[in-house]
Amino acid sequence: MTRRINAPFGVATLTLALFAGAQDAKAETFTVDAVHSTAIFGVRHQGAGRFYGRFNDLSGTITHAEDGDSDLVIDLTIAVGSIDTGSDKLNGHLKSPDFFNEREFATITFKSKSAKKTGGSMYEVKGDLTLHGVTKSIAVPLEWLGTASGRRGKKCGFETHLTLKRSDFGMSYGVEGGMLGDEVKITVALEAGAGGDDRGAQNDAGTGLPGRLAQRDKNGDGKIQKSEAPERMKQSFDEIDANKDGGIDAEELRASRGRFGRGGRNREL
Repeated sequence: MTRRINAPFGVATLTLALFAGAQDAKAETFTVDAVHSTAIFGVRHQGAGRFYGRFNDLSGTITHAEDGDSDLVIDLTIAVGSIDTGSDKLNGHLKSPDFFNEREFATITFKSKSAKKTGGSMYEVKGDLTLHGVTKSIAVPLEWLGTASGRRGKKCGFETHLTLKRSDFGMSYGVEGGMLGDEVKITVALEAGAGGDDRGAQNDAGTGLPGRLAQRDKNGDGKIQKSEAPERMKQSFDEIDANKDGGIDAEELRASRGRFGRGGRNREL
């Protein structure tokens, strides 16, 4: 016996099913969490070892649908001034016209143009990388690490490993003669919060300070005074206060990342 389905009912059911599928694939926009994101680079030195550095100030957005690929969009900005090699002298040289020329080119940006899944959790993302005033189209292998919801909201994570030639972007200092390598190994790890939520950083508007520290900023000048600082920070206050103005601002705080004791940094930041 063949069961007949009322045509209007069938059309309505199909429409609802398609709508539900579209809802499942809806892309969300996530805001990059600067505290839990990083960009690391490594360059060969004098044909022997390889030295590493990082950028501590990353910002931007990721648009992503968990079951989609074409909806993946990356818009990332890195502040050149946040470069951190562990050496103030080397940091200064890398910011100079010999390398990144921070005064003229203060940011590095990547804006994706297309994305496709290449298998499993891997994507190929194509877009424009602007570095040292030069813009080039590149293809980036990107791994989706996961999406999860917790007490700080919904978050997603992505990571890429790639190699670039810095001479392609007009940064050739030290290449001739082999003092410094031309190829740069790069790792960028991003964590981002949905709906503009970057509470991993917990930035209060206008200060740039992590939330727990911003709450201690009694006069609202975007700086933590020694009397306001947590006990663990007081122990290193003078070292972190690079400007020697009696207060620690967001830039000084970012530059000090990794210099706190492990427990203190994790608890306060």
